[in-house]
Amino acid sequence: MGLRVYLLVAVVVFFAATTGADLVARTSIAGQPFVAALQEHFYWAGVQLVSTMLLLAPFVAVALVCAFAERRARTRSVVLIFAAAMLTLLYFYFQGHQAAERAMLEKLWTATTLSIGLLPFFIGIPVVLAALVAGALAAKFDRRVSA
Repeated sequence: MGLRVYLLVAVVVFFAATTGADLVARTSIAGQPFVAALQEHFYWAGVQLVSTMLLLAPFVAVALVCAFAERRARTRSVVLIFAAAMLTLLYFYFQGHQAAERAMLEKLWTATTLSIGLLPFFIGIPVVLAALVAGALAAKFDRRVSA
């Protein structure tokens, strides 16, 4: 598939995991109107650009790992690894935004911040490491056939 495809899909999943999850949390839990939730999300994403880049890092890292692994392993294995990693990140980012919005309603400010802020470290790093191991195993046991 190539690095460009993996990166493109990773960025799309990242936007679903952050923007989509935040909008769902703000509208369903906090009861904000959709337009207000969208404006507030993009305001905070722009103000906290470093945090946004940290949240994006695991998605990009998995895309890079999979693009590198595809050089030695068959595409089917690498796509499976990539999909599993993206779905895992998507699930936990969604849960993090839900937890943050619930904590916000209860005025638990530290919990609100940490529910999202620690995702790249407590979820992202293990997912990237798992993708690395899975990619190495795929390269060893499901090798690409040389022409």
